[in-house]
Amino acid sequence: MTQWQIIGLLVGAGLGTYLLRYLPMRWYVALRPIFERPRLRAALTALGPAAIVALLVVSLRGLVGFELPQEGQKDMLRIVIALLGIWLCHRLYKNTIAATFVGVLIYGLIAWWQSGL
Repeated sequence: MTQWQIIGLLVGAGLGTYLLRYLPMRWYVALRPIFERPRLRAALTALGPAAIVALLVVSLRGLVGFELPQEGQKDMLRIVIALLGIWLCHRLYKNTIAATFVGVLIYGLIAWWQSGL
């Protein structure tokens, strides 16, 4: 890929992410009665955890199998400890944003420590 293709890809991904977050907020006022339906509200509430699980499944895809290579074992260790940190933080503080941040921080610190920097 050329430098301009990479820049275009990054700008497109950023714009797409922004629109995915901005447009529902703009449309919420007009569609508020629809969003207050119990079944739709439950389905929309489940989207956040479902997205996290989907990202986790994609991240773990390369680790599937009984014999993990050395690098796979390191990845699995980071993921398990980060998930435990997320779970513990959520149990203690009931704050999903803080729990997610703690999980990312734990994962990053362990990766940094394992890389020997």
